[in-house]
Amino acid sequence: MRRVSRLERNASEYDIQGLPMEQSAVLNWTHFNSDMVATELNYESVTAIVNSNKSKRVDLRHYMIESPYVCFTTDKVQKILDIFRFMQLRQMCVINPIDGKLKGVISREDLFAYMKL
Repeated sequence: MRRVSRLERNASEYDIQGLPMEQSAVLNWTHFNSDMVATELNYESVTAIVNSNKSKRVDLRHYMIESPYVCFTTDKVQKILDIFRFMQLRQMCVINPIDGKLKGVISREDLFAYMKL
């Protein structure tokens, strides 16, 4: 069994191959926003936008957390509870320490159910 280095575990954060880098291949998020207060578009409008841009991708990197808090499948529950409490998290990714793959997501609700609050 080969251990994965920390850089390799987090490689997906920096791996941008396959992402459209030229602006013509990216569908801007403003297509789905009708005004400054983020009023929702109706179903027909969104369907028309999607159908006319089937070959493009929506760039969601502006909304993603670059370095999310993660825990490993081998971590103790108390450590995870402490991280949730001190960092005031809503969710946390669970990573396999051997291969660095995502195994799941723990939410506050999962912890509350575990603790029987």
